[in-house]
Amino acid sequence: MDTKQALEKLRQFLITHELPKTDVALFGVQCPYCGKSDRIRELEPPEDLTDIIDPEKIKIYTTLWKQFSPSRTALGVCKFCLNPVRLILGENQARTLYS
Repeated sequence: MDTKQALEKLRQFLITHELPKTDVALFGVQCPYCGKSDRIRELEPPEDLTDIIDPEKIKIYTTLWKQFSPSRTALGVCKFCLNPVRLILGENQARTLYS
């Protein structure tokens, strides 16, 4: 699956499963898509969701997580425009997953 298809699949997964489950905003981190700076939420890694989401569904999330976060960087989502983002927490930045 190409990057664009995987990105859309991840986006749909986040919407369907209402992720992230913890609703803590990362203030000062601006969405690269819509520009909002109070709507970015960090996503939980797959292993933190095994008791909440069906194991077969977690396999899908794990595959997508590994594709977009191979070096275990943080992933997030803008709760305004619902686009997944790569988080650079040390720099308080969010970047697109599709380049």
